[in-house]
Amino acid sequence: MNYYYHQDAIHVSRVDLYVKNLDKSLDFYLNSLGFSVLKQVKEYTSLTVDYKSELVRLYENKSIEKTNKMNIYHFALLLPTRKDLSKFLHHLIVKQIPIDGAADHLVSEAIYLSDPDGIGIEITWDKDDKEWIFNNEKIEMDTMPFDYKGVYYEVTNDEVFTNLPIETVIGHLHLQVDDLLKAKKFYNQIIGFKITNEEMHNAIFLSDKNYHHHLAINSWHKSNEVFRDYPQMKSFTLRYPTCEKYLHTINNLDKANITYKETSEGIFIKNIENTEILLKI
Repeated sequence: MNYYYHQDAIHVSRVDLYVKNLDKSLDFYLNSLGFSVLKQVKEYTSLTVDYKSELVRLYENKSIEKTNKMNIYHFALLLPTRKDLSKFLHHLIVKQIPIDGAADHLVSEAIYLSDPDGIGIEITWDKDDKEWIFNNEKIEMDTMPFDYKGVYYEVTNDEVFTNLPIETVIGHLHLQVDDLLKAKKFYNQIIGFKITNEEMHNAIFLSDKNYHHHLAINSWHKSNEVFRDYPQMKSFTLRYPTCEKYLHTINNLDKANITYKETSEGIFIKNIENTEILLKI
């Protein structure tokens, strides 16, 4: 894993999700994904891999309001090595956990799942950044066939998956938006991410520190007239590596007349899709 791209960059450090049945979701996140519980309070349950930092918060909401769109496409759990992905693949096979698909993205390899509420989860590892292909400061990404055999035989059957590695982080967050250009402007010009790839139809990838992407946005499923229980993310947290970058974003918010709320945790804002974002150092 390239820690440089997460410890020293603007990155998504936590996602907060709405779930209909907390017990059912906890069973999935603990036993299928391999999280541990860090804290349980009345409002939420927080999940961890190292018993120090929160990666996910689950908020039970049995009567989630019907909406005509989803605000999250998926979030990615970035594992340290290909061997870790191999252990996870063995775990999926042994436990007969359904997968939605898998792919080689040139910069990474990934397996896709859905939680009980239909929220997409990508389990991934990054290839060495020396293998990434840069073209005019953009990073080439694609969706190629997944090397199931190669990943599977990276470890033996004796190397058993028990839980997510303590080095696991939120690799990236992929958002569903209606207005791609407005979202691009917001995350590029206000938040401070740079565009790394926009070759894919109706999708843009953004990052800090020349990572392939800390954030992705797409408009593949725009709002429609059908209202139903689409998966919903309550909020997400963006962590800034320096005071300078953090204050630069605050200055951008002021210039754009975007309202925000200062708290002891950090600054709360809402993006153009009305999803809450916590900005913190």
